[in-house]
Amino acid sequence: MERNECTILLVEDEFLIALDVQMRLQEAGYKVLDPVANVEDAMSTLDNAKVCAAILDMNISGSTSFPIAERLKAEGKPFIFLSGNDAYQLQESYSDRIVLTKPIDYEQLIFRVREICET
Repeated sequence: MERNECTILLVEDEFLIALDVQMRLQEAGYKVLDPVANVEDAMSTLDNAKVCAAILDMNISGSTSFPIAERLKAEGKPFIFLSGNDAYQLQESYSDRIVLTKPIDYEQLIFRVREICET
């Protein structure tokens, strides 16, 4: 799939980080929806937009993004976790998923997004 054909859902509750990630991915040629900061908004976006991949902050608004990850997994859509913590918080069912830590290495993020979106 071409970069501009892949619409990415971004779930991040830190406003400045969300805008920075969105901008960097858009500069790399990806279509990124406006970031959402909680599970409910993410689920609504999945209901109403054609999303082909997602980037999920692991801890959002006092909760986890695991319900979103479960839905994406069930729908066969790839996703990447972003975390300010180590991957030890991952449930076993997500141990095969990419986890990138903060502060974000944008070169690595774009490389990994390319992997999940262009295969």
